[in-house]
Amino acid sequence: MKINKKQRKNSKGITLIALVITIIVLLILAGVSIAMLTGDNGILTQAQKAKEETENAQANEENVLDSYEQYIGGLTNGGTLITVTGEETTNTTVKDSLENKVTVPAGFKVVNSGDNVEDGIIIEDVSHSATAGSQFVWIPVGTIQTTKGEKKIDLKRYVFNSDGSINEEKSTTEPETQIEDYTVNNETPIYCYEALKDNTTSNTHAKDIETFISKVKLDGGYYLARYEARTAEQRTKWSDELKTMTIKANDFIYNYVSQSQAANLSRNMYNDTNFTSDLVNSYAWDTAIYFIQTCSDDNDYSRQTSLNNVFLEKGISEDRKCNIYDLASNCEEWSTETCANDSTMPGIARGGIFSYPNVGSNFYPASRDNNSLGDSYQYISFRPLLYL
Repeated sequence: MKINKKQRKNSKGITLIALVITIIVLLILAGVSIAMLTGDNGILTQAQKAKEETENAQANEENVLDSYEQYIGGLTNGGTLITVTGEETTNTTVKDSLENKVTVPAGFKVVNSGDNVEDGIIIEDVSHSATAGSQFVWIPVGTIQTTKGEKKIDLKRYVFNSDGSINEEKSTTEPETQIEDYTVNNETPIYCYEALKDNTTSNTHAKDIETFISKVKLDGGYYLARYEARTAEQRTKWSDELKTMTIKANDFIYNYVSQSQAANLSRNMYNDTNFTSDLVNSYAWDTAIYFIQTCSDDNDYSRQTSLNNVFLEKGISEDRKCNIYDLASNCEEWSTETCANDSTMPGIARGGIFSYPNVGSNFYPASRDNNSLGDSYQYISFRPLLYL
C-alpha cells in the first residue's frame, strides 16, 4: 500500500513523543535509583552500616570467646589453684573445688589456692608498688557450696542477739533505714544508717553505697582487708604525719586516725579502673560476721570479746576466723555508718578492743560504738574493702 506524505508526518510525530516519554521515564528511574543508592537510608549507606555492625559484632564475639577461654582455662587448670598470678590486667573469674565463683582483681594473686570459699580465699597485691603485699579476703554473697552443704549469705545490715543469732526484725537491707542496736552496756539504744552518696552527713560516708550493693550482688561477693589497716612506720600520737597504708601482717597498726582520715586513706588506697577501694560500711562488716558464723564452727563470734590483753602494735593475734583477723580484738574500727540520734558523736566504729582501761572489756565484733569524728586514739583503727 502506498503511504502518503501526511501519513509519514504523523508517523514521525508519534516516534518523537515516544522518545521523549522514554527519556523522561529513564530520568525518573535514574533519580529513583540514585535516591535508593545514596542518602541516610540508601543502599550504599545501609551496606556501610551493615559492614560496620558486622565488624563490631565480630569484635564483641571475639571478646566474649576470649572471656570464655579464660574462664574455662581457669576451671580446667584447677580454678584458684594455679591460674591467677597477679600478672592479669583485667579481673579474672575462677572457681574453687566446690564450684564457688571467685573474681580476683587485676594485679592480685591467690594465696591459699588449696582452700575453698568457706575457708576464706586470700588475695595478695603483687602489682601496685606502694601497697604490694597487702592482703584481702573474699566475702561471698548469695548461695555457696560448703563441705557441710549449701549455705546462703545475704548482703544485709545485721543486728545480732546476745547469743549470736540474727535479730531479723531489726536487721535491714535498706541503707537509709535506721536500725536499732545497743552500745556495749546494752542499756542505751543507738540508731544508725548508711547515707546515700548525695546526702550531706557530718561524717564521711561511702563513695556510693547503692553501687556497692548492686555490684556486690552481681559479682557474688567483695573483699575485706585481712588485717586492720597497717603502715610501715609506727604511729604513736594523732599528730604523726599520715603515711601510706598497707594490709600486711608485719607492718604497724594504723591507729591514732580520725574518721575522715580513715575514709580518705581507704578511698585512695587504689585508683584502679578494675575495682574500687573504700572504707568498710555496715553491709560489709555485718555480712562478714554472718559469713564467719555460717562457715566456721563459731556461731556466736558476733559476741566474742577481745583475745588480746594488751595492744598488739604489729604482727598477728589469735583472733582469726575464715582467714580474717581482729574483728573481735585489738582496735575498734571506723566505718561509714552514721549515728542518727547523737549529733555530737555521729561516727560509728565497729568491733572489739583490747583491754584498754575503761574501754575495751565489753566490745565485740557486732559492737556499734558512736564517737566524735575527731577521736583518734591508740585503740581506734580502720579496715578498707574492695569491690569490683
